[in-house]
Amino acid sequence: MTVDVEATGRLVRCPVCADEFVWPDTGAVLIFDEGAEKYVSLDVDGLSAAKQSGARRNGYIQCPNPADDMGPHYLPATYGQYRNPLVVGLVGAPMAGKTHLLTAMIREAYRGGLAGFGVHTSALDFRRHDGFQQQFVRPFEQGAALPGTKDGVTEAADILLVRGPGGERPVTFFDVAGEDLQSTEALNRSTRFLLGANAVIFVHALEDSAEEGNAGAVNPGWSFELAVERLLGVSGNADRISAAIAVTKADRMRYVPPVDRWLRREPETGLDAARIHAESRDVYAFLHQHGAAGSLRPFEAFRRCTLHFVSASGGDASPADTLDRTAEQCFPRGIRPAHVLAPLIAILAMTGVITGPEAGKVGLP
Repeated sequence: MTVDVEATGRLVRCPVCADEFVWPDTGAVLIFDEGAEKYVSLDVDGLSAAKQSGARRNGYIQCPNPADDMGPHYLPATYGQYRNPLVVGLVGAPMAGKTHLLTAMIREAYRGGLAGFGVHTSALDFRRHDGFQQQFVRPFEQGAALPGTKDGVTEAADILLVRGPGGERPVTFFDVAGEDLQSTEALNRSTRFLLGANAVIFVHALEDSAEEGNAGAVNPGWSFELAVERLLGVSGNADRISAAIAVTKADRMRYVPPVDRWLRREPETGLDAARIHAESRDVYAFLHQHGAAGSLRPFEAFRRCTLHFVSASGGDASPADTLDRTAEQCFPRGIRPAHVLAPLIAILAMTGVITGPEAGKVGLP
């Protein structure tokens, strides 16, 4: 699809390749033909206003990728009509639990978990969201442990539309393999999303706290360090990036202070900056006490950062050969996510989706 650069003066940054281009408000859109499994062009200019709106809501445009440094990729045809899109990346070492956390987070958001903050969630990219539901959410709800993200992924995991006090914002989530995040390859396209990210959730597994200081062990904080330096390589990011550090698999210490105080807490129904600050203080002390200095790097690098204890599943997985399941690993008692929305709530407050005096205090010292 050719973009008519005269159609509009609005520049949009692609969340996948990080290139900026002029968004086309007129002309053809691409419709995915499920039977042929390919995109086909549909000229909507001659259609009625209602039909144009419907076609754009279900259609796509191909990013022109001016730098010509990535393969073909597509964005919802309505993506460019929203101001200030939010791009959220999950960063962490291999096996840190990024995919489980993202799955639990999106699932809880769709179950109305953000309603108490005046935020409602829907899909912006219907096909992508349905694929995410089929591949991740439904197996997870059935008790299956999810496989790790494959190497070389460059596409977004899901693109949502959130409606809150701060208006409507597309939210693009990226979940990239830990091996790619730890790669020092200069042309690593899997981490390209960091160039356009305005929020990052750094995922630290509870057991990584014990491993980080061990001689000869892989440093779990290395993915944090590389991501932070890549982010700081963009001018102004130290003040612009909103960060949250999520300590996953915290259910393993759910009866141990201070983890128990936060993991077993009832869901919040309103924003309380003092509570978020208190949790951040406890998580910081926990990581510092366990020698996880590398995983505290985002707190030092960015002006606004929060820290949280979370549990995506509520318990450990068991080998499938002891259960009547099809996945390699399963959660025998089902899933019981705990406190998984806390990092996302903090991100939404720090990026203006949730507004008000309390939101302005979140993530600040």
